[in-house]
Amino acid sequence: MKASTRLRLRLALALGSLLVLVGAAVASAAPLFPGAAGANQPGAAAGLHGGQRHTLSIPTGNLTPGDTVRGRHVVANGASQSVRYSLSSASANDDGKSVRDIFQVTIRLADQASGAAATCEQFDGQILYDGPLGASTAGFGDAQMGGQTGDRPLASGQSETLCFEITMPGETGNEYQGATTSIAWTIATEQDAGNP
Repeated sequence: MKASTRLRLRLALALGSLLVLVGAAVASAAPLFPGAAGANQPGAAAGLHGGQRHTLSIPTGNLTPGDTVRGRHVVANGASQSVRYSLSSASANDDGKSVRDIFQVTIRLADQASGAAATCEQFDGQILYDGPLGASTAGFGDAQMGGQTGDRPLASGQSETLCFEITMPGETGNEYQGATTSIAWTIATEQDAGNP
């Protein structure tokens, strides 16, 4: 396929940094791209506390059919008690082309053989989500109070690395040329104690 006929999609995402809602410190986002400086270094871990929501971005740049982009985010519990968290997404369809419905998303835990430094290089950790991006489909767990299927527990002082992969299928048609979407990823936390 000629470069001039390949689709160019621009995902309107804020570049890289974690936006902290409710003013609490959390783990910073660390985008993971081939050749990116510091790409294999985890974000600095900070406190995660129950009852908070935090929004993060995975920058994607331009995707063409068959392209994949990866990102990473470290979730750390700096609180004195256990928490659980869920991850949800919300994707815009401002241009009406519904490109969000063709993107495929896989979210995994850090590599199985990563040792002390949690990385996403092999992208072979436990799968937490694998399916379409959609309007609000991608993610795991549930922000409702109480333990829900898919919620991730984190003991005090524990952290885990989330590895993201967003793919534009190779068979994507020309009707999506110039299409855009924006994705907001939200982590919702709650204390384990008192919220069965």
